[in-house]
Amino acid sequence: MKSLIGILLFSVLVPAAPVIDSAHDKPFEHGIQLSKQGKFAEAIPYFEKALRLYPRSANVLWNLGIASAKTGQHGKALTYWKQYHQISPEDWRGRAKLIQAYQALSRFKERDAEIDALRAFWKNSDNPELREIPLFCREQFKVNGREVLAYQFFNPSGEWMQFYRFMVLDAEGKQDFYISLGSYPRTNEISRQLGDTPDDERLYHFDGYYRGGMHRTFGFLNSKTTPTYDAIRPTVLKILKGEIREISSSKFK
Repeated sequence: MKSLIGILLFSVLVPAAPVIDSAHDKPFEHGIQLSKQGKFAEAIPYFEKALRLYPRSANVLWNLGIASAKTGQHGKALTYWKQYHQISPEDWRGRAKLIQAYQALSRFKERDAEIDALRAFWKNSDNPELREIPLFCREQFKVNGREVLAYQFFNPSGEWMQFYRFMVLDAEGKQDFYISLGSYPRTNEISRQLGDTPDDERLYHFDGYYRGGMHRTFGFLNSKTTPTYDAIRPTVLKILKGEIREISSSKFK
């Protein structure tokens, strides 16, 4: 779980350059405290003051990016994420934040280029910790007042293969449930045997996984290629809003 929500942290473990001087970091500390209270608009002036003192601080830039995004200032957030990535190019989370900013600004061509760059970085990385991370957050938004984190898998595979996952958080910022787009090999085998899925296509399905082992299926689609994020996002939004109801449900023991 920590790998999945690490991007929500208020500060990062990457060393800042230069390191913040503890004798003069009061603006930064004040900004952090306000951010923890959800007062991001109030935190921004303190982070901006800290940035004037430490213009190459990865920690300050990270938190300015978070606060700007939380207050809907996605253009400013993008500027800070670009600076952060220049300072900490090996931190893959910086690229994920660039992706989120481009998404929020509807700059999809640049978003897709960053996604390709991040996936290549993951594929070619010799960092075992990074290779163990199966997915990255490509968008954050709210539905009915609930925070939603939209993830994409780096390399979908396995018996329970998933491509996208939309995690819905509770009031404490923990996972409540998630909706996924998957394509399980066994499900495809059965669908082909029944004649519902042609041999040159795959069966994809929208599933919800909830606390207590509850599983719900909301729909199916056949496709020769993996559906894009932009193609399936509207359907997921309808599921989250309750406009699409489950067609079946089960409970894992």
